[in-house]
Amino acid sequence: MNPAQSIAQQFLQQYYQTLMTNKMALIQFYTNASIMTYGGELYNGLKAINEKLESLAFQKIVYKIDDMDVQPGAVQNSLFLFVTGSLQMDDSDAFKFSQSFQILPNGQGGLYVHNDIFRLVY
Repeated sequence: MNPAQSIAQQFLQQYYQTLMTNKMALIQFYTNASIMTYGGELYNGLKAINEKLESLAFQKIVYKIDDMDVQPGAVQNSLFLFVTGSLQMDDSDAFKFSQSFQILPNGQGGLYVHNDIFRLVY
């Protein structure tokens, strides 16, 4: 496993674990420069992303990653990730999903989600 894959795997583990245990804590992965597209709708900045996270109606969610691809990003030390998998909300049937992330250095030794595109696959 190359370093980019290792970083991507660690990031995804943290991201989805946070989403499964405390969805409101997910906001820590974003900054005011972040952009999220969720099901075709665009959310710019922390306030809009936080409002979207608050609107997610599930009480319990379980994610399973089926596959992940990673590429070096355009900015030094950034990564572009593409994820496919399945999720189950509350007691519903499982849904397939795809999600892309562009993660950038945050200037403090860590990374943040600059771009996030999520889509359920029907």
